[in-house]
Amino acid sequence: MSQIPMKRQMYSSTVSPIQRRFPRRKLELQVKAVATTLAPLEEIKEYKLPSWAMFEMGTAPVFWKTMNGLPPTAGEKLKLFYNPAATKLTPNEDYGVAFNGGFNQPIMCGGEPRAMLKKDRGKADSPIYTMQICIPKHAVNLIFSFTNGVDWDGPYRLQFQVPKRWQNKPIEFFNEGLAKELSQDGACERAIFPDSNIVATRCTMIANLTVEGVCI
Repeated sequence: MSQIPMKRQMYSSTVSPIQRRFPRRKLELQVKAVATTLAPLEEIKEYKLPSWAMFEMGTAPVFWKTMNGLPPTAGEKLKLFYNPAATKLTPNEDYGVAFNGGFNQPIMCGGEPRAMLKKDRGKADSPIYTMQICIPKHAVNLIFSFTNGVDWDGPYRLQFQVPKRWQNKPIEFFNEGLAKELSQDGACERAIFPDSNIVATRCTMIANLTVEGVCI
């Protein structure tokens, strides 16, 4: 959905906005496209995890880490990184880059874009942006894009591993279970959020997750 749409190939092991408060100006995302409008399914490519060096140098736009070092798994925690320099997406002057994504399908926690947490890297390198994900138990993938309020980059799809006992279940099983998980008040805000200092309390409140310490 960006100025330069990126088609990538993905790692297979995947309503209310959370808006960070700014000291002087309220964050307002003036998007010129409906947030949940995505490219046709065949254009959503699974994204292969690059090396950190490739991501840091701006040759790959997306990187992620899990708490246990294993592939992204349903019921676990994930930290997503985005380098807009890789796709030439110019950050918004007010809030930088916003994330828009949903589990299993774009509308499940898609809603409005959420401002990402900006991480400055000094004068020599452009900043990168992060988002925390607490993966619901019934999520099989995350379909997501990035925006500066005008231009878009995406959609990407990150596939999740599911528990062995559910590996032969039809997609309807996961979608129905996910709908129940996300029907709880505030569930989407607890599943996708930018502030690392609130990860521990929020991760304990969705999908019966157990957290020791904090998310990465």
